[in-house]
Amino acid sequence: MRSHLAIGPDDRVALPRHVADLLGLLDGDPIELKGVPGAFALLQGAGRDEVAPYLAGSLHSLSAPEVFHFLATSIKTGTLLLSFGAGHDTPLPDAPAGLRRKTVSFKEGQVTFASSSERADRLPSVLWRAGLVPAEELTRCGRLVQAGRPLGQVLVEEGLLDPGQLYGAMALQIREIVLGAFLEDDGEFVFVEGRPDERNAVRLPERTHELLLEGMRRRAEVDGLAASLPDRDAVARRKSGAVGEPGPRARRLLEAIDGERTVRRALDDSWLGLHEGTMALDELVRGGFVEAVAPRAAPPAPTPSPPIPSGGPFEAYARIIRHVYEELSRVQADAGRRLESFFERLPPERRAVFDGVRIDADGHMDVEQLILNVGEGSPRPGPAARARALDALESFLTFALFEVGNCLPPVEAARVLGEVGRMQAGVP
Repeated sequence: MRSHLAIGPDDRVALPRHVADLLGLLDGDPIELKGVPGAFALLQGAGRDEVAPYLAGSLHSLSAPEVFHFLATSIKTGTLLLSFGAGHDTPLPDAPAGLRRKTVSFKEGQVTFASSSERADRLPSVLWRAGLVPAEELTRCGRLVQAGRPLGQVLVEEGLLDPGQLYGAMALQIREIVLGAFLEDDGEFVFVEGRPDERNAVRLPERTHELLLEGMRRRAEVDGLAASLPDRDAVARRKSGAVGEPGPRARRLLEAIDGERTVRRALDDSWLGLHEGTMALDELVRGGFVEAVAPRAAPPAPTPSPPIPSGGPFEAYARIIRHVYEELSRVQADAGRRLESFFERLPPERRAVFDGVRIDADGHMDVEQLILNVGEGSPRPGPAARARALDALESFLTFALFEVGNCLPPVEAARVLGEVGRMQAGVP
């Protein structure tokens, strides 16, 4: 929600009526304003119950995979709201209609529902990409939709899907919405704890951890092609003289490229979305069918920062691992060597992530080296590499907690597990 600020007397805060209505406030109601200088402010009615716990920030600070990883490992229940911008550090638009939004519900760290404002995330697009219903049938059935008769019901009544297939399609749609979020870099997020609306909840065949792994795979595919493709926010147009015929999906994307739409808009309007659309765009570029009108904007120079952001998830893992090491050291003189044995038992493809990573005599794990490993030498890896690093740290922590259960008496082990759980949730 975006509004203009009216500055008045010290004891007055002016709000647009629709904002006040959303907050349940009347003119003259006492309010409390809590703020961080230059960052954000929280407004609530004075004397009311505390607002639900929440986590908010920029996707430049925590990437979407990192946010999902935190919610999964902290076993959070609530609703995640994501708003995406146009890229290249462009500010988010003031008008709500200009935002690209996704909403994801979690129950004990697992995704149960998701919705999206983007056309490529809607049920017809997902059904067509999955090859479940032809595009012409989806268009025909779309004309039969009316109040009280949603598309899913129409598709079942028309014999194009049975109820079981429709349920599976809903789960597939939620999955695609979540995986699409991992491909976004620019935007904001807020997670509000509390029981979400479960009327449309679906049990996905994959857990959040598995969705993260698939999202990282897709991200790697998209990033690997991005340098040779028109920028998503550039306008693309067709080129004459191309020889041959593109495949069905690339042909559908080519129909959406009209010299006026941006690449991002064409990917959405063609029902392909960022992942499938990038594959199709690569086919069109290699075949000489399209070109970009606007040149690719030079990426902004990175702001120097330490490899482990203060207060971020990598620092949190470092603290937790050090705490586990200290507890193990009380009963095992060789705690560091025992923990490092995890690196030696990994298969070769996973061992490279921990190459050169050690735990010193104070329990400090060399997380900086792990980040360099996944980032192929860069101390500032992209979102996919950061998510791989977090996944590696989570697998190591699982082993370390297993070692706690083996070495400590049951009561002490339970205490340590509880302490780690609170540290993961950010509870002091």
